Amino acid sequence: MGTNMEPSTSSIHGRPVHWNFVGKLIDNPIIAKELKGRMRGRQGFVILSVYLLLLSVVIGGMYLYSINNGNISRTSPNSLQAIGKLVFNTVVMLELLMIAFIGPALTSGAISSERERGTFDLLRTSLLSSRALVLGKLGSVIIYLLLLIFTALPLQSLAFFLGGVGMAEMVISIVILAVSAFLFCTLGLYFSSMAKRTLIATVLSYTSMILPVTILVFLFYLLVDSGLNISSLSFEDQGVVLTILWVLFSTNPFTASLISQLMLVEEQSLFLIYPPDFSLVLFSPWIIYVIFAVTMTALMIWLIVLYLDRYEPK
Repeated sequence: MGTNMEPSTSSIHGRPVHWNFVGKLIDNPIIAKELKGRMRGRQGFVILSVYLLLLSVVIGGMYLYSINNGNISRTSPNSLQAIGKLVFNTVVMLELLMIAFIGPALTSGAISSERERGTFDLLRTSLLSSRALVLGKLGSVIIYLLLLIFTALPLQSLAFFLGGVGMAEMVISIVILAVSAFLFCTLGLYFSSMAKRTLIATVLSYTSMILPVTILVFLFYLLVDSGLNISSLSFEDQGVVLTILWVLFSTNPFTASLISQLMLVEEQSLFLIYPPDFSLVLFSPWIIYVIFAVTMTALMIWLIVLYLDRYEPK
């Protein structure tokens, strides 16, 4: 007598256990409500249209300027590859910039606006758990930002016709954009849960995002422009300084994308970097950034859920 126990399936409808989380996320009423409200309204389509229009105008302007500049030939493969790389990098950077500004704007009022309308206490007394509430508020915005990312893929793919860009760069750019969307949206939701006013949450979100990103970008270009000279240090200290700067710049999506692109072109390495004259093995910046972004996102979600669990409706 044997019992056919299947540990990989649940007793309800025979669905695999690992699909339970996905099913709960899809069935989350907040996600359905927020997405319907956003897609039925005018704001969602206006943002999407302006987003694609701006990318198209920038790409068309860059291409025409490069062709009419005189130094680039329309028939030279090397010139076309240079244009392709320029177009691809510009599109990715613009997408990162737009996600950095759109993400916190859509989530910084997700919870604080409920407090301002006086509906947050009613929301907390519902059957939704704190985790379902947080994932619902966050998931609706993430799905919308992923829509923005994937609708821009045809514009990124123009670089394939010009040359100079491979599938690996396309995949890495999508991964960086996706984890950045999670990070920036969760940042806005974190301050929205802590602040009582949407204006305060918005200011705190943009301040905590813009300051470190701007400082790291400025420091990166300052070091590149002036040239980093650490030859006066000992060999061990040079390795420590190089590692610290490498990890520091890899936590910034803009510098991590730029350095990963350079390393992929010059070193032909997608995962590991071997600095010359050093017995070091460094992860590619995009890997470090993905680990950093996922860790910070998970930490902020845990803190938000912890705070809401301790919240007592008045």
